[in-house]
Amino acid sequence: MTDHAQELEAAARDIDLESLQAAKSAVAASCQEYIRWADLFSRRLETVEAEKLHKFARAFSLTLLGHLPTRPGTCPFCIQYDRDKSCTGCGYAATHGRCDAEDSAFSLFIEGFQELGRAIYQDTGELGCSPHDARMHLNLFIKVSRDVAMRLQEELPSASALRLMELKAAYLDTMIWLIPGQLLSEEVRKRCLLVRKTLLNYW
Repeated sequence: MTDHAQELEAAARDIDLESLQAAKSAVAASCQEYIRWADLFSRRLETVEAEKLHKFARAFSLTLLGHLPTRPGTCPFCIQYDRDKSCTGCGYAATHGRCDAEDSAFSLFIEGFQELGRAIYQDTGELGCSPHDARMHLNLFIKVSRDVAMRLQEELPSASALRLMELKAAYLDTMIWLIPGQLLSEEVRKRCLLVRKTLLNYW
């Protein structure tokens, strides 16, 4: 085991059960809400007119981003150590930098995450494929992203703090990969790659 892995284990070991459970509950709630939206998108896709598929892809992508567990309430470290905004004793701050520091792992991720959202919102171009292919891509990505959210929900109850952080990092990466970049702009595809790169240091 590397020194960094040992540091992560030690940081996670200091998380109390109350903070862990609160974070897991918040992550589970975000998954459940996303599943509800995914079901709505899946049903709506059948009746979307061809000329509105690009707008539909943007709406789906922004909804997916909006339900990812990026808020402090989904982080056991923030719940346990951020009560007085000092982050005193926070193992995540010790191993990744304080989240409010410009060059910390979380700041780099959230900056890229916000830029990705902005790129999707501002993408007013056209589909990069035929309407038929667009429907196929969207149907697949909606289904797979729903399944990924359901699997995370199933793993949460037994997850330790260490496992929760590993699950969150993997979930964020997978869900961002499931944004239908083929239907959106080159800028969106580039931003997706940049965000996924920052996730290598998320945990």
